[in-house]
Amino acid sequence: MKNYLILLLCLCFYSTTFAQQKPIEQLEVVYLENNPLRDSVYTSNQLILNDSILKRSQASLTQLLNFNSTIYFKENGLGMVASPSFRGTTAQQTAVLWNGISINSQTTGQTDFNTVTTRGYDKVIVKPGGGSVVDGSNSIGGSIYLENEIPYNHNFENNVFMQYGSFNTYGLHVKSSYSNKKTGISVGLSKNASDNDYKYPKTGVKNKNGHYKNTNISLAAGTKLNKQHELQWFANIYDSRRNFSLPNPYALPNKYYDFNTRSLLNWKYHKRRFSSSAKVAVLTDRYTYYPNVNYWYHSKAKVETYLFKYDADYRLSKNMLLTGGLNLTRNQGSGTNFSQSERHIGAAALGFKHQATPSFIYEVMLRQEVNEHFDSPFLYRIGLQKEFSEVYTLKFNTSKNYRIPTYNDLYWNGLGNPDLKPETSYGVEISNLFSYKNYSLNLTAYYNKIEDLLRWTPSASGIWRPENTNNVQTYGLEAILSLTQSLWDKHFVNFNATYAYTISENTETKKQLIYVPKHKLTWSLSYAYKKINAYYQYINTGEVFHTTDNSKYYTIGSYMVGNLGLEYKLKQQLTIGVQALNVWNEKYESVLNRPMPGRNYTIYLNLNI
Repeated sequence: MKNYLILLLCLCFYSTTFAQQKPIEQLEVVYLENNPLRDSVYTSNQLILNDSILKRSQASLTQLLNFNSTIYFKENGLGMVASPSFRGTTAQQTAVLWNGISINSQTTGQTDFNTVTTRGYDKVIVKPGGGSVVDGSNSIGGSIYLENEIPYNHNFENNVFMQYGSFNTYGLHVKSSYSNKKTGISVGLSKNASDNDYKYPKTGVKNKNGHYKNTNISLAAGTKLNKQHELQWFANIYDSRRNFSLPNPYALPNKYYDFNTRSLLNWKYHKRRFSSSAKVAVLTDRYTYYPNVNYWYHSKAKVETYLFKYDADYRLSKNMLLTGGLNLTRNQGSGTNFSQSERHIGAAALGFKHQATPSFIYEVMLRQEVNEHFDSPFLYRIGLQKEFSEVYTLKFNTSKNYRIPTYNDLYWNGLGNPDLKPETSYGVEISNLFSYKNYSLNLTAYYNKIEDLLRWTPSASGIWRPENTNNVQTYGLEAILSLTQSLWDKHFVNFNATYAYTISENTETKKQLIYVPKHKLTWSLSYAYKKINAYYQYINTGEVFHTTDNSKYYTIGSYMVGNLGLEYKLKQQLTIGVQALNVWNEKYESVLNRPMPGRNYTIYLNLNI
């Protein structure tokens, strides 16, 4: 850990030495949101990844967040199933929300981050810490927001982004929008595919049965009916076909199809002290799995979700806000491995937020859910923010969070357990935010206790079934650094870094959970001069255990991976770029026997019309 702390201090010193001049906008990539009167939660931090970094990253949400956040990912090979570990929690304990609506799978309880195409969104927001009061079930470790923006007053705008790379990997991303003062519409199309037949570094063995292709269509439209009313419509279709890479030459080749649809209608109202948002959404989550690509047999499942969400704010005074919300959700699922079943979830939330002084804000939020299958706990969140100076702000948060069992957990034929209880967690965190002109540094310490952890465990007869088992505690430190600087005339630099020290252990055995590294460091550096822009991305992940006894003989080693990119603006509307991914040809894997590719290349064109 000593080496990591020394490097972190060096990064802080580096950023301080250049934090003396006016910031520029050309290289704005990552920043911390610290506006106390924006959004529904005032006292929490958000890491926002905007359009420029979405363009430079690979198309999957896995690659974007792996290189730009503290989240650790298990990836079964490039483009295969990717599972996050946010602050040492499981993949099911990370919530993913699309324009405010949870899209975690109702069958598995998690989101496969390689099935989310970042090109379909205008920005991605990372919010660490428990958020069940606001975001509902699954948000024990943190939440990821996928946001589409509705344009106004922009007339016609078009963007075409094309890329081609090693392993016959290609992507086409088209976005068109039109808007005037009262109406706006944006339509996006994204297609990605790859043979994915890379050779494992230093072995020459080729990745087999790993090809994939996917299509994503997105829509964001809105109209301002008058000064008080705005109607919005968001839609998304995702179609994916993947073959899963073979873990060994003797494994059967298999494949997996995803088809998901989302439609959301949002009516926004604002007049004087009162504002509200009424959302109606329909989502489908469908998959088909073939255990042998050469055989017709398959398993499948489909879950339809109907959702109504109402949020309202009433400003009691200039500095006091009363908030409330109501959620109604109906899930209807059926599949090969579980019979058709329904469940209904209702939730009510109430909050009070007060800016007691110009430098002190506090908030209290409460939530209660009801469900016919299990008892849901009473949830709360308390947050404080104190600005001691223009340079230093202190934040404190404590919350109670939970996660409900999935369809597979409850209804799997012969294996499901209808008596499962939700996981419950109690969390606390303290954040120290330092900011000066174009420099910001956020240092956070956190602790989280999880009760009734839900796991699939084997019985004495060797049959695996879901049970509420161990209790887990997670705690650690996080640092997020951002700097944008003008060095001299027409020379600009942007630097961002994240570091996470994570302990996630079984409270009975005191052993670290499998696939949770104690250390993760990322940093990126961009340099621009006239029409040229160069950038470098770096990630350093510590070793992980893949057995529960934490034997030193059963670990996956640490790895360091760097990506190098260069862009040149041919014209004002046209940019050409090239990337060398894993430029140092590192041999590494994040899941046992699932090697990632060595050095590979991508070229791309970005055209704005």
